[in-house]
Amino acid sequence: MQEHPILSFGPLKSYFLLGKIQNEGQPAGNFNSFSTSKSRNLGSSETTREVYNLKDNLFKSWFIGFLEGKGFFLISKSGDLEFKLVHSTQDAQILFFIKKKLGFGIVRIQDKTKNTHCYKIKDKHGLLTLISIINGNLFLNSNKTQFNLWLTAFNKKYGTSIVYLENINKFNILDSWLCGFTDAIGRFILTINNNPEENLSVKLSYILVQKKDNYDQIKYLADILKGKINLEKNPEFCNVTIHTTKLSTVIKYFNIYPLKTKKSIIYLNWKKSYILITNKKHLTNKELNLLIRYKTNLNRLEKII
Repeated sequence: MQEHPILSFGPLKSYFLLGKIQNEGQPAGNFNSFSTSKSRNLGSSETTREVYNLKDNLFKSWFIGFLEGKGFFLISKSGDLEFKLVHSTQDAQILFFIKKKLGFGIVRIQDKTKNTHCYKIKDKHGLLTLISIINGNLFLNSNKTQFNLWLTAFNKKYGTSIVYLENINKFNILDSWLCGFTDAIGRFILTINNNPEENLSVKLSYILVQKKDNYDQIKYLADILKGKINLEKNPEFCNVTIHTTKLSTVIKYFNIYPLKTKKSIIYLNWKKSYILITNKKHLTNKELNLLIRYKTNLNRLEKII
């Protein structure tokens, strides 16, 4: 993918989350998101396989971003293969949304204690379709490594010779990938220091945390979004953080690519706070109380989503 300026975004399009969580095993329905064609996949030997082309590129990029934040490529000791997305039960409708868009896979409870649901793919046909969507399109080093090992196991299990494709192009992060990645792991923080002995300060932050294995990609994100890289308390992790005065690029981005999970509610409160404090030298008591209410909403929602 080629880089383009921040304002040269693709066509606007939005997706609506399913308003009701379906029952386990309920058919995904036909969304006609795929077209099929026969093509050659070059390996140690040429193997003809059915390739699925996801027509909806906006969803495809969002899905890959979400996958890179929440996905697991699993190999059992017996060699069985599985792909899984794990997400909060309170926001499980996004998993049904993915299932319905893709047209395969199942959604079920993952862990009642931790209040999580999962979307999983185990059948060969579903896994092949997933491979055709993400092979050559992954951005993070850690996911590339994991997927490459998993694909090797897939070839061994099913006698295929699907070649792992490296994403050699400069990834154009300013498409819906970042929206999906943020839906998966992004955080929107509002900090208010209202200590009577100090000057009132209000700070907004947008944060993405990742393993140091992905430092190059995090650095790339930081450069594009005008953020800074910081170390986490856990030395294996770092983050890119964008603070109040540099957030205009982030705001413009999410105006065009709105979040699809319930994190959109968190973002709405956060964005209202941004609008309230932008170009404000002094906040009235009414405005400060409104910010405190937004912060309360943010903190409450972060605990359950």
